[in-house]
Parts: sequence; C-alpha cells; structure tokens
Amino acid sequence: MYVIIQGLVDVIKGLGETVERRFCVKHLYGNWKKRFPGAHMKELLWKSARATTVPDFNQAMQKIKDINPEAYNEMAKVPPAQWSRSAFSTRTQCDLQVNNMCEAFNRAILGLREKPVITLLEGIKHYITVRIVKQRQMLERYNGEICPKIQVLIEKNKRSAGGWKATWHGDMEMVNFSVTNETDKYIVNLT
Repeated sequence: MYVIIQGLVDVIKGLGETVERRFCVKHLYGNWKKRFPGAHMKELLWKSARATTVPDFNQAMQKIKDINPEAYNEMAKVPPAQWSRSAFSTRTQCDLQVNNMCEAFNRAILGLREKPVITLLEGIKHYITVRIVKQRQMLERYNGEICPKIQVLIEKNKRSAGGWKATWHGDMEMVNFSVTNETDKYIVNLT
C-alpha cells in the first residue's frame, strides 16, 4: 500500500525497538485514496487516525470495513501505533500525524540543496534568521497572554466542551479539580 525506499526501511529497522516510528497520515491517505476514493472514505480514515481511544478507533475502522472490506484490510496492514493517536506511545510528548514541519523546511531550502555545504549552511542560517524576526514582529503586535495558535485551540476546545467548566479546589499541588455542566459534577484528582 505504501512505498518507502528500501534503503530507508533498512536504516529505520536498524534503529531498534525503542524508537517510535510513525507514518504521515497525509501520505498514507494519498496512496490509499488511489484505490479507495471518495470524501466519505477520507473522512473515515482521518477519524480513525485522530481517534484518541481504542474503542473510537475500532468504531471508525469498523465503518470503513462495513463500506469497503478491502479498504479496511489495507489499513489493517499498517500497525495503528504508526498512524493513529489511539495507539501512540504515552512516553512521547507529540501527537503529530503529518510531517508538515519537515516538508515546509525542505521546501524552504529546496534551492540550496545543490549548493556547496558552506553556501547551504549560510542559506539555512539566513532562512531561520528571517523567520525568527518575522515571528518576533508578529508576536510583538499580539496582546494575548499565550501564543495565538494555542489560544485558538483553547477556544475551540472550550466550545466543544459542551458547557463543562473546571474549577480548581485551591490545593498547593494544583491537582484537585471539579468539573460541572450545571447538572452533573465530578471530582478530578490529576495524580
């Protein structure tokens, strides 16, 4: 289903069992959609990838299986730990499913890749310096207390929380909270 340069496969296998490996879901889908096109199939694949619990993952995969067993079998060949949040390791502090950062960087240095090493490094230095300055200027105009992208994410999650509100209980360790939706109330101890 997915094609990877054989030499790269050998290198990755040589890293050992403790190294977590993930596939870019965007690229997995790019190959998968050639055989199983359609907006609904795309939606179900991404629902499987973004599932944060195993039951949610299994439910999304079952929907794929109900629509097209062959499509299900193709994705079942790829270990979920390599593409679905529901199976990602809890040791890792990252849940990225796409490699946009790498691709953006590669695109930025595309014109420099054939240059001599010193010229390449100078070009990368220039690119990073200009990017840092642009980001600093953008943040200097921002008045919020946390960075803009995180603020947008927090606001989105607040809307999807369905009216649930968390209240800190005042303990010094900051682990005791209650959550309520005005009807139900639950005590939460983060430890």
